[in-house]
Amino acid sequence: MTSIYSAMNYKLKRCYRISLLLFFLLTIVNKSWAPARMHKNTIIYPTGHKYEQKQKYEVCRLKKELRRPTEIKCFYTRQDKLGSELIITNDQPTFSCLKEMKCKRE
Repeated sequence: MTSIYSAMNYKLKRCYRISLLLFFLLTIVNKSWAPARMHKNTIIYPTGHKYEQKQKYEVCRLKKELRRPTEIKCFYTRQDKLGSELIITNDQPTFSCLKEMKCKRE
C-alpha cells in the first residue's frame, strides 16, 4: 500500500512542478509579447508648477551693427515695436550679428 501512495505522490509532485513551470513560462512569454505602452513624455517644469506661464517670444530684427576695435554692438528692434530696443554686446572681433532672432516678450 505504501508503494502505491509513494508512486502517486511522486506523480502528483511531478505534475505540480510541470504545471508551475508552464505557468511561469506562459507568464514570461505573455509579458514579452505585450505591446509597448503608449504614454506622454513627462514634462519637467522649471519652477515645479504645472500651470506656470510659459515665456513668450517674439521676433527681433537687426536694426544696426556698431563695430569698434574693442567691442561689437548689435541693436535689435522688436516685431511689435512696443518693447524696448534689444542691445547685444560682444568683445570678440570675429563675432557677427544675426539678422533675426527670437527674444523674450516684455
